[in-house]
Amino acid sequence: MSDGGSGLLDDLQALLDRGDGAQALSLARQQVAASPQDATASRALSQVLAAAGEAAEALREAKRACELAPDDPRSWSGLGRVLALDGRHADAAQCFQETLQIDPRHADGWHNLGTALKKLGDRQGAFDALKQALLLDDRRAETWLNLGSLLVDAGQFEDAIECYERAAQHDPGLSGARSRLAQQYSVQGKVQRAETLFRESLGLDPDHVDGWFGLGRTLEDLGQAEGALGCYLQVLQRKPGHAQALGQYLALLRGEAEPALLQRARQAVSDHSTLEEARALVGYGLAKYHDRRQEHALAAAAGLAANQARRTRAGPLDRPALSARVDAIIGTCTAEFFRSRRHHGLGTDQPVFIVGLPRSGTTLTEQILSAHPLLHGAGELPELGRIAAAGVGAEQEPWQAATLLGVEQSREQAQKYLAALRDSAPRGLLRISDKSPLNFFNLALAAVLFPHARIVHCRRDARDNALSIWMENFSPDQRYATDFDDLAFFTAQYRRLMAHWREHLPLPMLELQYEETVADLEGQARRLVEFLGAPWDSRCLQFHQSGRAVQTPSRWQVRQPIYTQSVARWKAYEPSLPSLAQAFASL
Repeated sequence: MSDGGSGLLDDLQALLDRGDGAQALSLARQQVAASPQDATASRALSQVLAAAGEAAEALREAKRACELAPDDPRSWSGLGRVLALDGRHADAAQCFQETLQIDPRHADGWHNLGTALKKLGDRQGAFDALKQALLLDDRRAETWLNLGSLLVDAGQFEDAIECYERAAQHDPGLSGARSRLAQQYSVQGKVQRAETLFRESLGLDPDHVDGWFGLGRTLEDLGQAEGALGCYLQVLQRKPGHAQALGQYLALLRGEAEPALLQRARQAVSDHSTLEEARALVGYGLAKYHDRRQEHALAAAAGLAANQARRTRAGPLDRPALSARVDAIIGTCTAEFFRSRRHHGLGTDQPVFIVGLPRSGTTLTEQILSAHPLLHGAGELPELGRIAAAGVGAEQEPWQAATLLGVEQSREQAQKYLAALRDSAPRGLLRISDKSPLNFFNLALAAVLFPHARIVHCRRDARDNALSIWMENFSPDQRYATDFDDLAFFTAQYRRLMAHWREHLPLPMLELQYEETVADLEGQARRLVEFLGAPWDSRCLQFHQSGRAVQTPSRWQVRQPIYTQSVARWKAYEPSLPSLAQAFASL
């Protein structure tokens, strides 16, 4: 709350930090009554009222402070904070700009302006304002945190990590700095480091909800189900309405859910006053809970509610745009296209790109591969997609990056990708895989960067594959995932593109059918190992005993021995989801 070191504000903040809002409000009112012409007292009262949710009265007091001391930058900064707490970020930004006109060296003003502009979607303006705040005072932990969040949105993860590290350095007691740093390490696949930081954040603040939730997700990645469930319960004890924690808990739980939690979940899914994203998050978890118990009608109902809510928020698949993209890739990336770029990229044959539809067996394939001592799975790396997105202009699509790279640029970008691929991997490996399924859109770029790479294409029965996608909590931008007709269309376009790659992509490709792998693990594992040029190793058959982190929706299936329950699973849902079979009848 401090806006310039006022003792009154410091005292009030101390009371608020102890949870004594009533005493803080009483003290602030006393100060205003005793000194009605004191702008500092009005400013302090406005902040306490805003914290208590009394927006109208807080706004009146903040405006009064500006009337009493119109040339004091703290008055306008205080008014801006009240407006920001009320969600009026554009008005707040104007107040912070007024603050800076009075005093351009007001670090709080620059920080608050940056925060407001970030809320308004002006990333460049927010970046400039936050940077100016740090030039005036580089010890501001909250400013480092906000700047880190901006850099994450821009895809500059290494710079974001540095910001979070600086925030933790300048305020060792700031639990949020450690949890945000942990989240970025988790994104980069450094799960053990993330676990340590989440635990540190909880050591600083045992009630830090983001820390408990982040630790739960990390323990899931590490295969520690009981620990993860405990973390989600810690979240729900502190914040019963935390939809994501409730959804994750139900999705993971193997036993019976507590009746109160189950009732809470069912109410959230059925209540249309619940925010769409909350309904989706809980609904996906509830669908998995019932699916695990073979309660197919209940699972289908929860899945329908979840996908309807997600679709309301995210919208349907843009089918014409997808079809046009596939047409353009096929028309551009011909055999001649690749021949003209045969001297691009690097000569290493270490990268392996595992592609296919999500939930088609890509994680299982990488687990089998990773059990071999000469092979390593890097997980779902975002790096190829980042290189594609960064290599095109605003009017171009990411796949076009492959058409724009010259020889030297292709080698620079290949080195960048290799650094990400090899990060945290042992030295001396024969192959390292990247199992980002949707990289099938970026295989032209993969071939330009690495003309000796290998492709493993995972396939699965289209109806089982679609059902598995439909029941999974994918990010909202995967718009094809919420409707079976959209899934059928997406599947058809994917197949069309893969048929083109089989004919024109100058990279060796192995196709693995999920159903064949679960029916004959050793035979298909031997095919995979032979394709990768490694000697056979029987440890590939014990992939489920691996202790490596798995950061995909299949994390729990691949920690079990091979099983066949997922084959023809769609048939159990045919009575409850007739649209599934109808959508895929012609595929």
